[in-house]
Amino acid sequence: MTDGNPPLPDIDRLYALWQAQMSGHALLLLDADAKVVAVFGAVQETLGYAASELIGSPLDRTFTLEDRALGLDGHELLTAAETGDSVDDRWHLRKDGSRVWISGMVSALRECDGRLLGYAKLMRNRTDLRVQIETLENRVAVLIDAEREKDVFIATLAHELRNPLMPLTSAAQLIRMAGGDERMRYPLQVIDRQLALLKRLVDDMMDVTRIDVGKLELRVEPLPLQAALSQAIELCRPAAKERGLALHALLPPVPIVMEADPSRFEQIIVNLLNNAIKYTAPGGQVWIKATVEADAAVIRVEDTGQGIATDMLPRIFDLFTQESRTASSASGGLGIGLALVKSLVAAHHGIVSVYSEGRGKGSVFTVRLPLVQSAPTPA
Repeated sequence: MTDGNPPLPDIDRLYALWQAQMSGHALLLLDADAKVVAVFGAVQETLGYAASELIGSPLDRTFTLEDRALGLDGHELLTAAETGDSVDDRWHLRKDGSRVWISGMVSALRECDGRLLGYAKLMRNRTDLRVQIETLENRVAVLIDAEREKDVFIATLAHELRNPLMPLTSAAQLIRMAGGDERMRYPLQVIDRQLALLKRLVDDMMDVTRIDVGKLELRVEPLPLQAALSQAIELCRPAAKERGLALHALLPPVPIVMEADPSRFEQIIVNLLNNAIKYTAPGGQVWIKATVEADAAVIRVEDTGQGIATDMLPRIFDLFTQESRTASSASGGLGIGLALVKSLVAAHHGIVSVYSEGRGKGSVFTVRLPLVQSAPTPA
């Protein structure tokens, strides 16, 4: 006869199952003086000691010299005694002097009256995980160093490119002032246009490095959207005309005022328009559209160009990222413009995004920037 309660489990059987299923774990039982009194599981595989070599000895022999110098062996037990258990991951020493990364937990074992009888330390060898972590940390360190080197390279290149700009500009101006030969008009126009493009590229490179080191300063002020867009469009119209593109603007009739730095806003729009012009074949269309959505000014730059492959969309704003070129596209540059756009928009507390249905189907870049907040109406 039974009283209806399930029979008590077989403790020995449960322990045997634990040993079989927790083969990667080692369990050490310590007395109140932190000396080993019993060991179970994968102790020898983990620490290299036979049970007889550990029993009766203090556990601190498995701690590294640096951790023992810091008193971490005793701190582990003190924490367990004070709070019930202590969890940590650290290097331990094996018998042969090699190190093993242990994920461990020490639990204080007390009688019902609270008297401390000893401790149980459960250990698991996770050297494989630690090696993976250190490998990843090393890779991150290499990437960080490469990023620093990239910043130095860009800053140096921009400085070297900037040096000849002023003499070239001055020389073009002197030729223009000399006058006389009508045949020089067109070559001077080409020189002026290319110098302006080179200056913009150098400025973009300098700004990328300034943003990376947190030295870019914005002069945010109320900025009329329509006037700012019209100015940026006129800067890009010659490039569109040269490539045989139609450049259209669709702007709201009612004035819209944003919170933006005028020169940086122009930089954003000019970069997006130049990008659309660069990747749209002759005879194509480029639009710039503006509207208001909630508390944001929304500007969209659309084109009928070569589009963006789906796998490139998540990376299109990364520095030095470029789509593969087609015969109809212009030379690609360094892949700085869109990365700068993303950083400048973020500095304005805005958002930039891109959409494309794929190759040959054009693209749409959308910028959202905060509007000037109107003063609250008095109650």
